[in-house]
Amino acid sequence: MATGRVRNARIRNCPLMQPEIIMKKCRGYFKHACDGEMYVCRWNDNAAVTIASNYHTHFPVKTVKRYSKAEKKHVDITEPKIIQQYNKYMGDVMDKVLSSYRPKLRSKKWWWNLFSQALNMAVVAAWKLHMELHTATNNRLSHLQFRREITIHLLHARPFVRSHPGPRSQLPIRLRTSYGHYLQSCAQGRCAVCQRNCRNECVQCRKRLHRNCFPSYHGLA
Repeated sequence: MATGRVRNARIRNCPLMQPEIIMKKCRGYFKHACDGEMYVCRWNDNAAVTIASNYHTHFPVKTVKRYSKAEKKHVDITEPKIIQQYNKYMGDVMDKVLSSYRPKLRSKKWWWNLFSQALNMAVVAAWKLHMELHTATNNRLSHLQFRREITIHLLHARPFVRSHPGPRSQLPIRLRTSYGHYLQSCAQGRCAVCQRNCRNECVQCRKRLHRNCFPSYHGLA
């Protein structure tokens, strides 16, 4: 027994009214077709919704409330049985929950939609896990409350400070004044004393030093 939404491209040969035509009908209008094994129904809500099932049909048809933007009030529309069953058992599926608080930011970057969708899915998955873990308690947060808690946590989080490379700390004085310190040529770098470019380094300290800076660094001046 299975019931679910079907993409229009998958049922091109099904004798149903085309989505663009059925959307011109009144809200709640539907058409259906059946080959004896599979029942398909296309229903006009805010958009054309196509549902297929090997168990449910349109009967019995019920009346449901929907908000009308044109009339600015809730109106009664018809809803087939197959739609009722799909909404009853599949009302919390990923696609519907994702659409509840989908990010509205737009970008010309090709990867933005993929990134925002992945981020949105991660939040929804975390919320569903939260609901499962708090089934027996009264601490369950609504979807909106859960998203707000995430936002508050991120706003209070301490920013990550990347360390910037700088001059190395100086060696202890006992190491700088021990025997065997002298200069040798090396690749250009910053002098440990004056911070200007230098091509000499101490063989023991491994610090770049000018000849004039060598005595002061080693405590000889």
